[in-house]
Amino acid sequence: MTPDTVLVVDADLQALRAAATALADAGYLVMQAASFADARCRLAIARPDVLVTSVRLGGYNGLQLVIGSRPALPELVCIVTHAAPDPVLQATAASWNAAFLVQPVAWKLFLGVLGRLLDARGERPRPTRARRWPRSAPPREVAAALGIVPGIVVDLSYGGVRLELSQRIVEPPQSTQALALPEEGLALRARPVWTCAAGAGGPWLCGVELDESDPGANRAWRAFVDRAR
Repeated sequence: MTPDTVLVVDADLQALRAAATALADAGYLVMQAASFADARCRLAIARPDVLVTSVRLGGYNGLQLVIGSRPALPELVCIVTHAAPDPVLQATAASWNAAFLVQPVAWKLFLGVLGRLLDARGERPRPTRARRWPRSAPPREVAAALGIVPGIVVDLSYGGVRLELSQRIVEPPQSTQALALPEEGLALRARPVWTCAAGAGGPWLCGVELDESDPGANRAWRAFVDRAR
């Protein structure tokens, strides 16, 4: 069964990383956003199953993400977090069918709340949208490394690659990493988009989007994808 997709939004990068790590290790497919604008874009494009957002997002309020998402994503499970109890914010969250939790969050409690909310929602129909680039699995094992973390290629396309990594990697949103395929002589810049634990204690799956700013690297990558099919 496809894991539920969670978008985590927090302007505090340390809190963002902690939430993303806990969710990825629990088997959720996790995306991150550190700003209101980035979160709104990811909600529109990725259409996740779950939104977990802090109230304070710079000059914006995370509740605005919940309210703004309801017309297009009425079944989106929403959890709003805040640094202190606030009856007004809690009542507003409840009126938009969102849970309200106080930070710092006890992760066992948090995951239990999320599980119950997903159970109450029931099975959500999965949209069947065509991918920009078709993915395919390489005919043989291809070693890879994302930053300093080793792994192997699960599948790939012109736009990116899915890796199975031996260690957890939960990077800040929009950060680029070195993606190396040493046996193929490839070294590129890439951006982790989502992470998910494949099982208890790993390995970890990571969806990686290629940095398209280097035409030469893009040509080399596409040539490799063509050979690997």
